[in-house]
Amino acid sequence: MKKFKHLWLAGLLLAATVGFTSCDDDDDNATSTNPAEEFVTKNKKHDTAILLCTFGSTFKESIKTYDQTLADFETAFPDADIYLAFTSYTCVNRVFAETGIERYQPDLWLKAIGKAGYKKVAVQSLHIIPGEEYLNLMNKTVKKDFMIEQYPNVQVTKGTCLVYDEDDVQAVSAALYDHYKSNLADKKHLLLLMGHGNPDKNYNANSKYAEVEEAMQALSPNKNIFVGTVDYGDMLFWPLDKDEKPLPAPNAESVYSKLTKYCEDNNLQPSDITISLAPFMSIAGDHAHNDLWGIEDGDDFSEATPGADACWRLKLLKMGFKIATDESHNGDVDKCTINGLGDYASIRKVWVDHLKAIYNNADEWQTGEDYQ
Repeated sequence: MKKFKHLWLAGLLLAATVGFTSCDDDDDNATSTNPAEEFVTKNKKHDTAILLCTFGSTFKESIKTYDQTLADFETAFPDADIYLAFTSYTCVNRVFAETGIERYQPDLWLKAIGKAGYKKVAVQSLHIIPGEEYLNLMNKTVKKDFMIEQYPNVQVTKGTCLVYDEDDVQAVSAALYDHYKSNLADKKHLLLLMGHGNPDKNYNANSKYAEVEEAMQALSPNKNIFVGTVDYGDMLFWPLDKDEKPLPAPNAESVYSKLTKYCEDNNLQPSDITISLAPFMSIAGDHAHNDLWGIEDGDDFSEATPGADACWRLKLLKMGFKIATDESHNGDVDKCTINGLGDYASIRKVWVDHLKAIYNNADEWQTGEDYQ
């Protein structure tokens, strides 16, 4: 249920104005002139550049999160110039109309960085799991296009996404649990996290959600923490068949099944339980506002059955659960209190530490010539 309804017309107008297209073939999306070049030329102070790469968002709420992330990396790496890229071409096309800030995709930043004469480039992923976006960034945009084909003499190192290995699972789980643990001491309070996920089951990256859920439940005596996704079949609220129609009975990994089993195991009714909703995503963007909270859906949950095309909040209300509102959209940007993962200093530190672990190790830097 990817809405973007209020941005659609603005997005089309901006795309027509600046010449970007939506997210189709990578190589076809670059314009004949590179808008990132002027910014890089004006801001180059060092011989090393760090390119932070996130999926992106058009929501104004994301600005503070990105600013905090940039500030953390600037503090940790004072000897480098730091830039922020959006891997989503759709977000690049639409973000200026909504926020007034120009964002560029990684290929444009990398071309501008190479042209500016940087000797070293560190590419740090701000993605959550090592899924499709992450792999395309590292294997095609960075390795094939930039390192091998365009600037084979520039030294490059690549920092992994947030939840890449078991240490990351434990660190992220501990940070989130610490934030919610006072509520989770009561078995009548649940935490429900919404991840994005890859629709293709062949991506092993989807298993990271289950690993985080398991790690967080190990920390919680009541095991009252669950993770679902908005785009990975087995972990949807109510899984769909190949024609995207609700299945007659969801599997055990679905959000509906997990919540139902929790009620049964603890002899509780949904009306006994309050649920905190939060995105397991870097920022509070489109999915957090629309698929999770349903800011355009109102409060009528009469038709929001678990298998319906409705936001998670309304589906939960239809099932009889109560929803905690201390972290919610609350009506406008200034009142929004939804936390994305990038809003936690302890979680941003995981990304920073990924790059710190390789930054000063000469063996972690490669050139395109190393692949030839």
